[in-house]
Amino acid sequence: MSIIEKPIEHLKGLSSKKARLLNIELNIHTYQDLLFFYPKKYAHIPILENVSKFKKKNYKKKIQVSGKITKIQEFNYKKRKILIAHLENKTGFIELIWFRKTNLFKRSIKKNIPLIVCGNIKYFQQKIQIIHPYIQKLSKKNISIIHPIYPISKKLKEKGINNSFIMNLLKNIIEESKEENIEEIFLQDVLMKQRLMKRKEALIQIHFPKSFNQLFQAQYRLKFEELFFFKLSFLYKKDGNTRSSLSSYPFSKLGKNFYKFYKYFLPFPLTEEQKKVLKEIRHDLKKPIQMNRLLQGDVGCGKTIIAVLSMLIALDNGFQSCLMVPTEVLAIQHYYYIQKMFSRIGIRIALLTGGTSIKIRKCIYNDIFTGKILILIGTHTLIQKTVQFKNLGLAIIDEQQRFGVEQRDIILENHKKKPHILIMTATPIPRTLSMTISRNLNISIIKKLPMDRKPIKTIHFLDRNRSQVFKLINNQIIKGRQIYIIYPTIDKCKKNEYQNLMTGYQIIKEKFKNFKDDIGILHGKMKYKEKNIQMDRFLHGKTKIMVSTTVIEVGVDVPNASVILIENADCFGLSQLHQLRGRVGRGPHQSYCILMTNNEISMESRFRIKVMCQTNDGLEIAKKDLQLRGSGDLIGTKQSGKSYLRIANIIKDYRLMKEVIPIAKNFFLSHKYIKKNFYNNYKYLWEKSN
Repeated sequence: MSIIEKPIEHLKGLSSKKARLLNIELNIHTYQDLLFFYPKKYAHIPILENVSKFKKKNYKKKIQVSGKITKIQEFNYKKRKILIAHLENKTGFIELIWFRKTNLFKRSIKKNIPLIVCGNIKYFQQKIQIIHPYIQKLSKKNISIIHPIYPISKKLKEKGINNSFIMNLLKNIIEESKEENIEEIFLQDVLMKQRLMKRKEALIQIHFPKSFNQLFQAQYRLKFEELFFFKLSFLYKKDGNTRSSLSSYPFSKLGKNFYKFYKYFLPFPLTEEQKKVLKEIRHDLKKPIQMNRLLQGDVGCGKTIIAVLSMLIALDNGFQSCLMVPTEVLAIQHYYYIQKMFSRIGIRIALLTGGTSIKIRKCIYNDIFTGKILILIGTHTLIQKTVQFKNLGLAIIDEQQRFGVEQRDIILENHKKKPHILIMTATPIPRTLSMTISRNLNISIIKKLPMDRKPIKTIHFLDRNRSQVFKLINNQIIKGRQIYIIYPTIDKCKKNEYQNLMTGYQIIKEKFKNFKDDIGILHGKMKYKEKNIQMDRFLHGKTKIMVSTTVIEVGVDVPNASVILIENADCFGLSQLHQLRGRVGRGPHQSYCILMTNNEISMESRFRIKVMCQTNDGLEIAKKDLQLRGSGDLIGTKQSGKSYLRIANIIKDYRLMKEVIPIAKNFFLSHKYIKKNFYNNYKYLWEKSN
């Protein structure tokens, strides 16, 4: 057993009780886990020798000062003990004060020994004081102006596991490693070529940096190592999948259906970007390996027509296609749009949703199984076991952030060869974006919108300025435009004080009395027919204001809608806000997205709203979302949250990721660059962290 594999219980200075706390609260079980428990940030703490400089009431910075303890006193005050020690040097003295664990500190501090003391200065009754200072013996090795700060919860701090405690444990590991060395992973030629600090030195400098230069070198080395194994894990996973199950059908030709539609029935000429994307998809579909491609483009950029043309390629090669969307409203809209186009070339398509009657459902099941239906459009119902395709060749998933990873995978089951996958979205989920950045998922991008579209203006309003918003809405209705007003909940909820749909609906009817007969309501609890009636009225301009929940979040296309007001915008995520914003701006008129909040919102919510007001770029928003939410489990099924990466960041370290990718690929092919057994060691780490 190497030193880093030792159980944490073997570590000097750690009681069994605190070891259990580290196990449970921080998932730290071995020396390696503790070494990889990196600081969340670093504090620059200057070393100041002249004590007299601190005689200022406004001096609030944390400092370090050296000296010797010359006096130790203990007092009883209000049924508790107070320990006071005098730290002196040539320029004066500072009072060091402890209100807790006085017996422990009394035993640990000795007189006339050179010390370095760190803490926040206070000036009280003309005395300079530091409350609960961090103390260590003075030596050349421990004089540092850079102090690590670890992500430790309040609960752990109350149990005595604080910054100083973690640093002392790490010092004990480093002390042990003098006798039993921490092994290097990479071979010498890699270290030299990439100018990498040795592994042991990097692990020391990340926790106890001598200088900022040493700290940056350590961070670079550990990020490189982490990203190397991160990429390698995907290569092994992809290789295993390719050899075992991810073979697919090659679509070798473009046939009469594609050419006929492209030449005579294409609703508009394709842009250069759309042609480029279609070429990329066509290139993937020719291969006998499953296509796994993300098509990213903002709302209204023309992703649907690319999906239609891709389905025609599958059709011309003798295969069925399906299009899975998150809502019935969107499924119906896609169905009518695609049916209208395909009816001209005699292609049979079908719609399957939760609202489809049992009689029609049975017919669809039979015709899908026998191959009479060539294209099936639907919601989550497509992943039911009763839906059996004759030969599914292409599965298209629209607005993939609304489906779970496992849900998306179900559609691939029960096929000897896997259908090709095309994912379409305006804002990729963090997990998907991470996979595209690390080149584990191919991406195609459509950036340009149609020429007649104007950028949506996004504005943040506080509740107290609501009258201005209502004035804007009124003016837009007079101009003949339509409005969405979105609420986060249907009914009043005890758990929060968010605006709710039912109350909001009554308020809107009161505020817009002149249009009260033209105000509709839409939410997920309504029956299928009711939703269709409400949506149909809005689509045909009979409803001026649609008061709704996020049921209209994706795909609803009403070119005349020019304003979307999102109540309690602070309770929505970035991706969801961008999707909601995409309901407007689909016509030639200037459109507005109003983000309404009260003044008391969190810093994270302020950041999200600021991002929304600054950019309309869905990919840029997805990157910010990745920074906020984390990449999720890139090997498993979590779509966002904590990932295996501890120090590297997919977005911030993108350039380094690009350097690492070819090195990881070369290792994968030749098994050079790293020493044996280290891949399994890292495999344990990422499995443990997810």
